[in-house]
Amino acid sequence: MADTRTPDQKAKDIEKTLDCLIKIRKPYEPMIDEVLRYVNHGRRLITDTAFSRGQKTGIDVYDGTAISALNLLTDGICGYSVSKSYRWFSYTLPGKTNFPRWSIMRRWSGKRMDEYPQVKEWLADVEEVMYAAYLRSNFYDVISEMVRDAASVGTVTPIAEEDVGSGRIVFTVPHFREIYIAEDRFGSVNTRYRVYSLSLRQMADKFGLEKMMEVDQNFKDKYEKNPFEEMEIIHAVYPRSDFNPEAYNAENKPVASMWVLRSPLKLLLESGYDERPIMSWRWRKNSDEIYGRSPSWDAYVDIMKANQQGKDNLIAAHKIVDQPIIAPEDLRGKINKGAGGMTFMDRSLMKDMGPRQLYASGINLPYAVDQQERTDKILNDHFYVGFFLMLWQAAMNKVELTATQVVEMAGEKAAILGVRIGRQESELLNPVHDRSFSIENKAGRIPEPPQILAEYGGRSIEIDYLGPLAQAQKKIYKSQSIRSGLQAVSEVSQTYPDAALVIDHMGALRDLLDAQGFPVNRFRSEEEIKQILALKQREEEAQRTLQEGIEVAKVLPKGSKKAEAGSPLDMLVNPEGEGR
Repeated sequence: MADTRTPDQKAKDIEKTLDCLIKIRKPYEPMIDEVLRYVNHGRRLITDTAFSRGQKTGIDVYDGTAISALNLLTDGICGYSVSKSYRWFSYTLPGKTNFPRWSIMRRWSGKRMDEYPQVKEWLADVEEVMYAAYLRSNFYDVISEMVRDAASVGTVTPIAEEDVGSGRIVFTVPHFREIYIAEDRFGSVNTRYRVYSLSLRQMADKFGLEKMMEVDQNFKDKYEKNPFEEMEIIHAVYPRSDFNPEAYNAENKPVASMWVLRSPLKLLLESGYDERPIMSWRWRKNSDEIYGRSPSWDAYVDIMKANQQGKDNLIAAHKIVDQPIIAPEDLRGKINKGAGGMTFMDRSLMKDMGPRQLYASGINLPYAVDQQERTDKILNDHFYVGFFLMLWQAAMNKVELTATQVVEMAGEKAAILGVRIGRQESELLNPVHDRSFSIENKAGRIPEPPQILAEYGGRSIEIDYLGPLAQAQKKIYKSQSIRSGLQAVSEVSQTYPDAALVIDHMGALRDLLDAQGFPVNRFRSEEEIKQILALKQREEEAQRTLQEGIEVAKVLPKGSKKAEAGSPLDMLVNPEGEGR
């Protein structure tokens, strides 16, 4: 059904929905501000205003353990999962197709789609296009900001859009204070409202000066007076309920994009997207909540305890270094408190009224070093610091590790972080790939797929992550099972040699190499393997025949009689039957 609302009605509906979303987010804001204040103070608080930009932050922090742990967790996850210094993903088409008996493709029945040579080459070409797209974009610049927000605030909602002029994808990571979200019935975020400010110059560039003058009669005067003055807008992205697939225009895309000026309340632009442009990653989400939680939430009590310990110890240490003193009123301004300073008094006054320390028994730190170290360790455990520094800690403790132990430690790291990385992939990286692929495809930079995919495809490309952490997960879950199975077969084969026939050794080796991240397009096809094995068998037979001939030649001169007719020796010496 067509949308018959006027632009003003649409703007009012957007504001009404925003009011509902503001109420939903309100209970989370006090905790988010606490996390920002003590763990990620580089981000402004939700309660901050535009006038707080550039002001001092972190003045309430007396212990930096949580901040340091957050930095290490951020760098560790980025380094172990996404980096432009290595290939961190590949594309696969794992589905299999069965061809009819009369088809010339019959020999490919039961094989993965990405095993077909032309499909394999196409996927490799697509990967190169996408790697180039990420290098042109700012993705590698902002991925650490995404991880830092997710690990502190608990929710990060970036958006990916195309800068058509430069032919690049631009990722924007808004502050949590600007974002309001809602889920569909499956728990996936499908609605995002962003409330933020743009300068008058930015608004004129984006919406056009004429449009801005149309919605605000004073816009031109304000623009000429100060083009950097800011106005607040709403950008609403949500599924379009009245989507008509037969209408091809920007106002009828599956995902609506509405830009609304808040004062005066006017609709600036109605547009849309063919696919969801937003990604909403919740580090950890409770089933009855919309917004996510993070290690910073879990560690809040210990963060506050460490901060109080640091503050008390700092005050105590200051008093130890510069102890307060008590003295008679008539000595005001006469006491030398400098290092090695001496204050002279009348001898008759020194016994009872001389300067002395206020705390005669001395001052001790309220929290011992071991107590703070214990709190710091708990905080580091919350942020998985130990798992990212296993080898460093072993080196510092002078512990020699074998190669097997290093592999096991990597597997342990993968098992612990697997749940968190899995959510990063499903809610952040997978949508990033989908959106980026769509942008590159519409721009004509994705090569045409082979004909076989048009005829027998119909499946979505799947993403295989190749980062060190993903590889460690594969090794622990896949490689170990294959290796354990091969070892078990090897043990049984010592008693029953034919037991090894139960295994497809070539297939097992393919799976093992795949778990190690070996490129699929570097595997030989089964036909190539059969040809190599057949050639090898012929060469071995020829070598064996030659060796037999040499052995016979050694025996012949020593024989005392002629070879018996029809004997194997006679057949070898006289293959044509001469003399018989």
